[in-house]
Amino acid sequence: MTLRYIELFAGIGGFRSALDALGGVCVFASEIDKYASQAYQALYNGAAELHGDITKIDAQDIPDHDVLVGGFPCQAFSVAGQRKGFEEARGTLFFEIARIAKTKRPRLMLLENVKGLLSHDGGKTFETMCAVLNDIGYAIDFRIVNSKHYGVPQNRERIFVVCDRDAEHEDWNVSGNDVGAKAKRRAQALGVRTFNFDWPENNEVTARLRDVLEAQVGEKYYLSEEKTAKLIAQLEERGQIAESDDCGMVGYVDGINGHDICRRVSTPTGVAPTIPTGSSGNTTPKIAEPYTVFQKTTSWTTTVKYDETGTLQAARLDKVPQVVTEEVRAVLTPERPEKRQNGRRFKEDGEESFTLTAQDKHGVAIGRYPRYRIRKLTPRECWRLQGFTDAQHDAVAAAGVSDSQRYKQAGNAVTVNVIHALGERLIPRLAELSETGNRLTPEKEAA
Repeated sequence: MTLRYIELFAGIGGFRSALDALGGVCVFASEIDKYASQAYQALYNGAAELHGDITKIDAQDIPDHDVLVGGFPCQAFSVAGQRKGFEEARGTLFFEIARIAKTKRPRLMLLENVKGLLSHDGGKTFETMCAVLNDIGYAIDFRIVNSKHYGVPQNRERIFVVCDRDAEHEDWNVSGNDVGAKAKRRAQALGVRTFNFDWPENNEVTARLRDVLEAQVGEKYYLSEEKTAKLIAQLEERGQIAESDDCGMVGYVDGINGHDICRRVSTPTGVAPTIPTGSSGNTTPKIAEPYTVFQKTTSWTTTVKYDETGTLQAARLDKVPQVVTEEVRAVLTPERPEKRQNGRRFKEDGEESFTLTAQDKHGVAIGRYPRYRIRKLTPRECWRLQGFTDAQHDAVAAAGVSDSQRYKQAGNAVTVNVIHALGERLIPRLAELSETGNRLTPEKEAA
């Protein structure tokens, strides 16, 4: 069967990239940001189905669809916690999802938000959402899902809510006392209709940050010598230089002199932290790399002068500066463990090395090992961390979307790999309903 879906708060189409790959057809999308819309059009053949501000669109004008998907911005409900259900959500962007679902009655919904939604306002905001979804006729299930378990090296925890219009009530079997378990107990106490979704049970990390790094990047992505020296000094003082045979990235520093100078981009297992929304400038995750150090030394050179007959007229010894190179590398071969250097991306034999000159001041030498250059992740690397392809990123760059906007778009996106895994579980639910002849459009329900 063909999955017809709509994508709200579409961004750059993280849901769409995954669902289209599963045979889905997007019949409507909405995005208000002009740069995200520009990217969306570049990614999806002009995206004639893309519309603007969802608050200005009549629900009756939206095509019929099987699934509604969206990662909605989280806003505090004005009277959260007073159990007013559907009416309580008015004025929030979540209300737009509820408004459309109440009218169009899609069979399923897949919604995404930050993990903190579960505990926002003591849990009252999420409780209100659960009540609203129940009010408009949906059974719900939700889970915290981490992107690092789905083939990308990013520690990105997000809450996903699956809503099924026709599911029979099933109690949750809640165990543990983490934020997800606490939220489920609070939701059950509301008496809302719940069911048990067939969540993928991934719990292994299979990708490392080094898998997404570009071999060479432009100089504009590197920190200045002064900032690098200050950062390394802070890391060493705090004992936060990472030691990792797997990825060897620099440790974590947050809030030096009131500024987030460097975000840690790797745990000892080589997994990046969450790409921040609006990631650019000093808040962009950074990595440390090896480089070739040029050191000035001196040697004595003899200067001689002869006359036209070849007779020696004068001789002088001069100090002449010499430039010698010293490549700083990480060597992890078992036979040379004493040569291992921590805190940098590894270079393979034959790979072209970074070359610096003392005059250009592109790097910093601490005066002892290890030595680092530190750079931001590139926009393409951030898109890779969200499961987008290089071709997708490059198409958006070619459309004229700036570095800063592409950083922001990666931070705002959903991880494509996660949506693909969830989509594989959604489609069988639709297929089962279609086979039993229970698939209803709003018109059929009214009849």
